Amino acid sequence: MVRPLLQLLRYVRPHAKYAALTISFGIAGFLLSFAYPWLIGSVVDTLAAPDDSLSLEMRRGKLTFFTELAALAAIAHAGVVYGRGHFNVHLGHGVVVDIRRALFEHLQKMSLLFFTKERTGSILSRFLHDVNEATQLVYTGLIVVGLDVVQLAIAVVLLASISPKLTIACLSLFPIYAAVFAVMNPRVQRASERMNGKLTRISGNVAERLAGQALIKTYTAERREAELLGRDVTDHHGLVLAQSREGHLVAAAGEVLVNIGQTIVIGYGSYLALTRAISIGQLTRFLGYVLIMFGPVRRFAELNIVYQTSVSAMRRVFRLLGIQPTVIDPPNPCRITPSRGEVLFENVRFRYSDDSAEARARLDDDSPDAVDDLPKIVQPWVLDGVTFLAKPGQRVAIVGASGAGKSTLLSLLPRLFDVTDGRIVVDGVDVRGYALETLRSSIAIVQQDAFVFTGTIRDNIAYGKPNASDEDVLHASIAAHAHEFISKLEGGYESRIGERGINLSGGQRQRISIARALLKDPRILILDEATSSLDVESEAIVQRALDELMQSRTCFIIAHRLSTVRRADCIHVLGNGCVLESGTHDELLARQGAYARLVQIQTVA
Repeated sequence: MVRPLLQLLRYVRPHAKYAALTISFGIAGFLLSFAYPWLIGSVVDTLAAPDDSLSLEMRRGKLTFFTELAALAAIAHAGVVYGRGHFNVHLGHGVVVDIRRALFEHLQKMSLLFFTKERTGSILSRFLHDVNEATQLVYTGLIVVGLDVVQLAIAVVLLASISPKLTIACLSLFPIYAAVFAVMNPRVQRASERMNGKLTRISGNVAERLAGQALIKTYTAERREAELLGRDVTDHHGLVLAQSREGHLVAAAGEVLVNIGQTIVIGYGSYLALTRAISIGQLTRFLGYVLIMFGPVRRFAELNIVYQTSVSAMRRVFRLLGIQPTVIDPPNPCRITPSRGEVLFENVRFRYSDDSAEARARLDDDSPDAVDDLPKIVQPWVLDGVTFLAKPGQRVAIVGASGAGKSTLLSLLPRLFDVTDGRIVVDGVDVRGYALETLRSSIAIVQQDAFVFTGTIRDNIAYGKPNASDEDVLHASIAAHAHEFISKLEGGYESRIGERGINLSGGQRQRISIARALLKDPRILILDEATSSLDVESEAIVQRALDELMQSRTCFIIAHRLSTVRRADCIHVLGNGCVLESGTHDELLARQGAYARLVQIQTVA
């Protein structure tokens, strides 16, 4: 419980000014709340005073004075409510912004290993829902509880000044409340954990289903998916009700004790007033102060639901922030950008599962120790001793059957993953010795499914070089054979692209991707099945664009269509996690080995 709160306070500290203003207005607010019982009690004492002690004129004067004080208190209270509420939003939402910024920056540092096993919806649930829930404690919890404690203490002092006996009678209820809370609160906590965990899984399921709409529609699975979601949201509804039931049982217990406290004041206080131990005005003040004293008890029961939900969400957010990335900058990184483009793969071994926090974390798991309690699962080697050299300016093709590890091998070059064993050397420096920004600035990747962001075509082309001039963007798009189709669009380069480029053809997206790579001007280029999903006409256009892109660069080409790698300077055939054979197209055909068999299979097909 304490650790998440301490972690949250780190994000509150930069907003100390607004915290101080909120507390100041809060203190003023509860001090003003004590004015009303005092005023009402004073009015009662004035009215009840014997005629021989106060003249009618004096009574009127006092009553007028008390009325004016009440009016001033009302005006002041309005200002306090505004100030406290406004500055509390400043504080609370400032913390939300800082945590979301820190969370997004942290996610950006995670390797692809993390994103291969975590669902987008689960991550979004952390980023949006859990951060918002975690910071509700700032809005309605930490400061309110602190102010309530002070308010409670002041109320006890004021009550004791009127009647110590009656005060002790009322305070005797607090141990009972503490015992009830200690017994019932763990159930509220468990219910909150289950409720938040279920919502994370729903978020993951919805994101997956929205991304897979084409598949769902073609298999006419809409009704089945709707029923599955219906069951999920019904289960979540049940968990919400369970949390509400447990939380409001605590609130109901508190309400009973509050009402018993008022009953004690009415019964015992009336007896004290009858025996002239206290005046009627003092009894009135006492009752008002008791209501103020029990106010925190009443609020605490309500805040407990917020508190448990927030702590549950906090634990989940900070658990994600606590996952250490595996791909990080070395202590003293090399910041000299590779200029030659010589790449050596030396006995490279890799498998997807390891013992890192990234590999073992499970965002869909509700357990607070979900990072640590998973058994170790040793996966087979995807790559097992790959060695070859790519000289500067060479075109190197990587071929092999599906699942041979071609894309995985080349994803190790820009450190999207890190090698498990062995090393990859670029211009004499192990890639793990470079600063990530330095290494990746010299590498561009054109993939089979070219990714484009929602936004303008110009923004997508200039993504790797945001400060590029319009002229630079134009030259890159012309070289990528993209200018012709872009110029025909109504908005030209300012035309908006839908999510994932839904309003563009595959060939158009691919040419935008190539223009983006050209504008980045990388020393090393990776073409990962860059033309395999295109029709013949689009492939011809894109291939001309790729020829422009590959000029004077070290190029790695992954291709299922072996016709696209014939002109490579060297072809490496991957199989069983290692290089089975290497050579030019003609050399490998002459050997009648693995490459020749692949060519024969495609020729027959």
